Amino acid sequence: MVEVLVIFGFLSWLFLAFLQWLSTLPAFPAMLAAAILCPLLSMRGYGYLIRHWRLQGIVSKRDPIPPERFYWIPQKRRLRRMTLVCTVLSLFAWSNALILPASSEISLASVFGWANAVLGIVTLARTISTATLYYNASQWFDAQSPGFVRLLRQAMYKLSDNYEYLHPTKRDHEKEEVY
Repeated sequence: MVEVLVIFGFLSWLFLAFLQWLSTLPAFPAMLAAAILCPLLSMRGYGYLIRHWRLQGIVSKRDPIPPERFYWIPQKRRLRRMTLVCTVLSLFAWSNALILPASSEISLASVFGWANAVLGIVTLARTISTATLYYNASQWFDAQSPGFVRLLRQAMYKLSDNYEYLHPTKRDHEKEEVY
């Protein structure tokens, strides 16, 4: 029991030392704003993306019907591409926000830093929401998708010989006949 307390104490000390180091950076106010706004904006964006991509079945926890499965292949590519573009934009925006510090003082460099921070916050929130939608939709259509989940499930199956990790799903043929 004492070992666990020592481990948690050490990890807490490391975390506080990391936060103290972050607070010395001139772009700390922008990072703090991102820590507050990104989860809120990504939840809002996730709901918007579910409606926009017509994947409301994820929310209602029903099995995908054939039209949704047919449209998923091109949607998957577009969603992956959108995640990649937003990730690259977010990396560039945050690196610019660190170079031109988005500090609490008013200067031309700070204004450009805050503009980059706002772009970084928006693109990071979009990256989080698209990546979450991609993962949830991939799991909705195929339990073995995306690829890293397949590797984890197969490894757990090999370690335990439990077929539940492979998560075989049977399609309802009555629904298939309609389409």
